[in-house]
This record gives sequence, structure tokens and C-alpha cells, in this order.
Amino acid sequence: MTAQACPICNTLVEHYSRYPKYVCGERYRKATDINGRKLQFYNASISGGYIAYYADSNEKEEYGSHDCYIDGIKCRAGEAKLGGIVIEAET
Repeated sequence: MTAQACPICNTLVEHYSRYPKYVCGERYRKATDINGRKLQFYNASISGGYIAYYADSNEKEEYGSHDCYIDGIKCRAGEAKLGGIVIEAET
């Protein structure tokens, strides 16, 4: 396996040239809005898209941005090319 480092914690993750700054799974689960409110990310439908919700709202309160924060670092969440959601650090 070719590896790259998570830009936040330096954990080795699988290398993806399309996503050179993607965060590891542990950091992904820590994503919050600017105020520290935890977020969850999903594909909007079976055919893809992006949607985010506040984790404490049981998928009822949508978070209308791609910007998120992990350990104080600004990141951006979005739809991955082949499905799923990817978060990349903006540093």
C-alpha cells in the first residue's frame, strides 16, 4: 500500500492522488461546525450528492455548508468521485 499522512494527526492512510489532504477516519468523525457542534455527512441520494446534518438533531437539522472544523483546523467536506463523502484539510 502506498500511504500518505492525515494532514491533522499524521496517521498513515491509503494514498489517493485525487485527495492529497483527506483526513483519517478518526478525524473525520470529529468534524464540527465553527461553533463546535458535531456534524454527520451523507450522500444526498443513491445517485450521490452531498448533505450534512447536525449530529444531535437526528438528521432533522441540515447543515448548509461544506466548511467544517477538526481540531481547530478548517476543512471542507464534499462528495467523493466514486461515492461517499471525503473531508480534506484546507491547510
